[in-house]
Amino acid sequence: MNISFEVIKASPQAKNKLLALAIIVILLVTVIVVGALLKVKLFNPKVPVSSFVILATLLIVGYLFMIQAMEGVTFPVRKISAFDAIEEGVARSVEMGRPVHVTIGYGTISSSMAPQYVAGLGVLAHVARLAGKYGAKLIATLGVPEAIASVEELVRDGYYSAGRPELYNPTYNVRYFTDQQFAYASAVQATIVRENVGANIVVGPFYAESLIFMEAGNMTGAFQIAGTARETQIPFFVITADYAFIGEEIFAAGALASGDRVVLASIRGQDLGKLITIALVVLGIILLGLGLKLSDWLNWVWTVG
Repeated sequence: MNISFEVIKASPQAKNKLLALAIIVILLVTVIVVGALLKVKLFNPKVPVSSFVILATLLIVGYLFMIQAMEGVTFPVRKISAFDAIEEGVARSVEMGRPVHVTIGYGTISSSMAPQYVAGLGVLAHVARLAGKYGAKLIATLGVPEAIASVEELVRDGYYSAGRPELYNPTYNVRYFTDQQFAYASAVQATIVRENVGANIVVGPFYAESLIFMEAGNMTGAFQIAGTARETQIPFFVITADYAFIGEEIFAAGALASGDRVVLASIRGQDLGKLITIALVVLGIILLGLGLKLSDWLNWVWTVG
C-alpha cells in the first residue's frame, strides 16, 4: 500500500518555529550550565525567579504570535477610544480653520525612553495621514534631535500619500526646539498659544511639562489627546485631556497606526501579559481568604553558582 508522506511533513513555517524555540531553549540551558560550572550567580538572589519565568513566557508567546501573523493570521485588537478620537480632533481643527499640533517629547533616542518616542512617532504618522486626508495644517514639535529627519519624513509622507504635496512645508510643519526640558516646554507652550491650535496631541515620555502643555491647550480651547507610559504623569493627562492613552496603550496606538499585522500581533502578547496579571491578582485574593499567600509561592529565588 502506497502511503503519501506529504501529509506528515512539517511546513517551512512550522520548521522555523520549532527551530527558533529549540535555539532559545538550548541557549538558556547552555547559559545555566556554564554559569553553574563557573559558579557565577546568574540571578539576583533577592529577586523572584517567577518574574523572569513570566517575562520569558511572554517573549516566546509574543514571538509565536508574530510568526503566525507573518503566515497571514490576523488577530483582533481591542478598541482604544483615544486612538479613535484622533480623527475627530483633526476633523474639528479643519472645520475651525485651525492647525493640529503634535509633540513627542524631548531628550535623546538612546535613552530608556526610546520605545515611547517610537510610539509617539507612530501616532504622528497616523495624524499626518489624516492631515493629508482632510487638508489640515499640521505642526509637529519635538526636542529629540535624532528624530528630526524621521518626523520630517513622516509628515511629508502623510501629505504626499494623500495627494496634497503642496500642503507640506518643512519649516512650518516640523519644529525642533531644544533637548533642554523647560526651554522645550516654553517653546511648545508658545507654539500652542500663538498658532491657536484646534487639536493638541501629546504622546511620548513627559515629565513636569505635561501640565504646561495641557494648560496651554486649554487656553486655546483645543481638543486634547495625550498619553504617556510614565506612571507619574498619567493621572495629569487623564484629568486634563479629552482622551488619554493610559500607560502601554501608547504602544498599542503605535501598532494600530502602523497597520502592520506583525506589529499588531505583538500587542496580543502584551494583552496576554495583562490577563496573566489579572488572573494572579484574583487567584491571590481568593487564596488569601483561605489563609494562603500566593506571593510566598511566587517569590522563591534561584541562586545558581
